[in-house]
Amino acid sequence: MTTAYIAKISEFTAGKWFENLEEPFENWQAFKDAFLQQFTDNYISITLRNCFHNIKQETSETVMTYLGRFNKLLRQIRQLETNDYYSDAQILDQFIAGLKDKLIKKVHPHASADLATAIRHTKSYEMAIEEANHTKLVNLAIGETSSAAEEKIDQLTKNVESYFTNQQQQQQQPQRYQPP
Repeated sequence: MTTAYIAKISEFTAGKWFENLEEPFENWQAFKDAFLQQFTDNYISITLRNCFHNIKQETSETVMTYLGRFNKLLRQIRQLETNDYYSDAQILDQFIAGLKDKLIKKVHPHASADLATAIRHTKSYEMAIEEANHTKLVNLAIGETSSAAEEKIDQLTKNVESYFTNQQQQQQQPQRYQPP
């Protein structure tokens, strides 16, 4: 047990717990085990929730890699929590908030009430951005003017947005997201 760990737990809570003990401990190990059993899950839960609120997609990270970290964190929280600490709307909001800025701008207006749809939109936008960047590089390499390349990129972006608008209109009831 480290000093930093003990410092994280409020003295009031630990002190009250210690004062309310009915029997003394036989040895240090018994005290340590009881203390950890009492406070570890709560501390880990708070730490995981803090990580969840601060999760961000890294600059060079793909949506799939970010999604993997996001789902792992969500699973860990759900294993510790006896009730659903986060609503589906909160999970959706946090997923979108953690995306790279260029993806947030594209996904947020199209985000529906369920995370699965937002994930599909995000993956598609990321692919469209990668394709647009590739097209731009190819066009520059073959000498096509920058304005012509920009027009193609704009058209591709409009096509993707149109696709998602149509998908959103066809979508039925939102489904509860369960991380894999």
